Amino acid sequence: MTTLAKVRYLKAALPKEHHSVTYFVEHALESIDALVEQQRKYNAAQAIYGERIVGSEVRVFNETVAQIKATLLRTLEKTAEDMSHKGDKNWQAHYRDGVE
Repeated sequence: MTTLAKVRYLKAALPKEHHSVTYFVEHALESIDALVEQQRKYNAAQAIYGERIVGSEVRVFNETVAQIKATLLRTLEKTAEDMSHKGDKNWQAHYRDGVE
């Protein structure tokens, strides 16, 4: 399942009043994707002009972006779990400050 598909799945699982959380994550992921595309175009332009592209730097950039996306998704999953267990006295919340 793609990242945006997972966000949409979690959005469907949440009550309507909590959909704003998923909008934030969707927008953040779209912004990250735009940044990746901008970086890809920049690297392509540099290569056209004869600059040497360091593959290890590109790999580190892509791995870091993937980790950021995964962390955003995990945070949304934990938040959705906390929201779905709201009022359950036996649930150990992921975030002590609560979810509202």
